[in-house]
Amino acid sequence: MRSEANTDLKVGLTVLIGIAILLLGIGWAKGWHFGGVPHILHAKFATAGGIEAGDPVYIHGIKHGTVSAINSPAGKDVDITMDLDQLEPLHKDAIASIMMLELMGGKKIEIDAGKAGNFDPTKDTIQGYFTGDVSSLVALLSSLSGSLPSITKNLDSVLGNLTDFFGNGKLKEKAYNAIDQADQTLKDLHGVLSENRDALKRTIDQADVLTRELNSTIVSVRPGALALVDSMRVFLKKASGTLSGADELLANLNEMMAASKDKKSLLYRLTSDKEMAIKLDSLLDAGHKLIEQIRLQGVDANIRFFQSSKPVK
Repeated sequence: MRSEANTDLKVGLTVLIGIAILLLGIGWAKGWHFGGVPHILHAKFATAGGIEAGDPVYIHGIKHGTVSAINSPAGKDVDITMDLDQLEPLHKDAIASIMMLELMGGKKIEIDAGKAGNFDPTKDTIQGYFTGDVSSLVALLSSLSGSLPSITKNLDSVLGNLTDFFGNGKLKEKAYNAIDQADQTLKDLHGVLSENRDALKRTIDQADVLTRELNSTIVSVRPGALALVDSMRVFLKKASGTLSGADELLANLNEMMAASKDKKSLLYRLTSDKEMAIKLDSLLDAGHKLIEQIRLQGVDANIRFFQSSKPVK
């Protein structure tokens, strides 16, 4: 009895160990976590590309976790959540790509860590891309298979038309004639250059001499030009000073004109006061009469020197 009990115990333990190993293998393949804090990453894709929950996630070619959720909100990019057992250092320009896991099927996400900027898994989202795989290529070929017969037929028709176009008519003959004419033109041009080689050489030499003379002329004229520029600079400086003086004079005249608005100023009395004008005219008239009398009758001068201011008693 004891021997049978030991045998049953061994068989039971063997089965339990086998089941545990099987579960561990399945968990390892599916990326299950047994303890520890999982790391969550989010990536946005234009299309899920056939990815499913449980598909592996690789960083630098090393498996670090699995896809845990796929969310596809209306009108927005697909959000794929990845559950990683170990988070490698990532950067802002990190990208995620959906690729084939095996030739016959299966998908995976490959993450390129990037090089610039610091990536915060709690705030940032990785930009994802799906460029297609063999299944996409097969689907594209399948969609094109219905159009291949018509494309082949149209291509055959185009080739037939090209054959008729070049085979019939005089296009071929005209092409040969054009080539012959071009060859003859090149020969004529070569002959003209050969006949006028000496003249062309003399022309080039004269142009070289003319260029040298022009250069020397510019060099010789340059000091005079610089002196003229200096003189113009001095003249402009003096003209600037003259303009400044004129501006000051105009400012003074402006002040005098502004002051003439005051009826007590001399300028106003000389130009706008009628009484002052009458007195000035009377003064000028009296002066004219005095000068005329002196001219006609002379001056009777009764001059006393050292006259006392006190009267004599």
